[in-house]
Amino acid sequence: MAGGKRPRLEKIAIAGSDSHTIAGLGRTYTEVAGARTAEEFLAGLRAGQGRIQGEHGSCLKLTLDVYSIVKSLFCEKPWTLLASPLAVLVPAFTLNHWIHEIRFCQKWTALLESGEKRRRMLWDMDSSFEANWAS
Repeated sequence: MAGGKRPRLEKIAIAGSDSHTIAGLGRTYTEVAGARTAEEFLAGLRAGQGRIQGEHGSCLKLTLDVYSIVKSLFCEKPWTLLASPLAVLVPAFTLNHWIHEIRFCQKWTALLESGEKRRRMLWDMDSSFEANWAS
């Protein structure tokens, strides 16, 4: 969101880590400069001041994360080494997952751009907890 402008869909851009391993936690995040409280952070997001920071994911990163998990499993439970020949299939599964994620994003972007009525979403909520119960 360069220049503090909202995207064409009038949605607030936010980011977060969808890591599959501890090493990837917190590497992607949303920052609102100068925000000191949750209310200031949410107000900054609504004003278009949020900035997506950090690293982006990739199919390669996902594949390496899965291999890291598989390696840990093999170390913790040696009997699982019997399934080690299946590890060669990991790239095919992660690529398939990656393609489905892209299709999911394309589908929902098209739906949002069509202007179809949608249900109330989390980002529509007021920052004060009590105000959300009234609507």
